[in-house]
Amino acid sequence: MLRRGLRKKCPVCGGGGLFTRWLRMKERCPTCGFTFEREEGTFLGAFVVNVAVTEFAMLIALVLGVALTLPDPPVLLLIVLGTLSAVVVPVFTYPFSRTVWSAVDLAMHPLDPTP
Repeated sequence: MLRRGLRKKCPVCGGGGLFTRWLRMKERCPTCGFTFEREEGTFLGAFVVNVAVTEFAMLIALVLGVALTLPDPPVLLLIVLGTLSAVVVPVFTYPFSRTVWSAVDLAMHPLDPTP
């Protein structure tokens, strides 16, 4: 399921086409009909995943920026690296965090086999 989520696929069936735009996810999987937001606030976890990935990317950018420019790291360059990471990474990873969180949520709360 997690692998499917990392590829922006449905965690249940592996179907694609889950997004109408880069930042807009469909309510249901077009292949199997799985409802992604099964309860109110489901995607708070996706938000947390996105924030964690963004913070990690910022850390890597800043550590590399400092390490590669020692002994006198340019502060302006570090500010630009941190700001770019904080803006670009969450927009790029948003769809992936939604589908990954759908997979995690499905693993924690499996579908009920009874109708």
